[in-house]
Amino acid sequence: KILESTITVCRNEWKYHAEMETDLSPNLPSILCFPGDLGQVFLNIIVNSAHAIEKANGEIQGGMGKIVVRTQKTDFGVQVQISDTGGGIPEQIQDKVFDPFFTTKERGKGTGQGLAIAYGVVVDKHLGKIRFDSEEGVGTTFTIELPVE
Repeated sequence: KILESTITVCRNEWKYHAEMETDLSPNLPSILCFPGDLGQVFLNIIVNSAHAIEKANGEIQGGMGKIVVRTQKTDFGVQVQISDTGGGIPEQIQDKVFDPFFTTKERGKGTGQGLAIAYGVVVDKHLGKIRFDSEEGVGTTFTIELPVE
């Protein structure tokens, strides 16, 4: 439910640049969580995906990328994956993406707080895991794992 409402809330950020595809498992277990904080995590990642697609497509008129949101149950708990067809994260900066104040966006467009906050919410507040896989020119997938207990 948190993902569904977040996708709706940030629709204006992605609808002109990407198609949204969801594959949400209907049988996920309930988890104890801070819903507002998790919503902010999902929002930050989806908006970053939209911006990455917009930047990758540049001046291509009508060029739409794709954001895919998937959920599934795992042995650990609940897994959420958010993938995009943006330009990917350059290998030389991948170790910095969760650092506070690190941003690749131009001045005035990003604070460098979104992924740092996401890391804190997932790892520190929820005892979960967050990681990403990225390939330049192909896109990025963020994987969030949240424990059931």
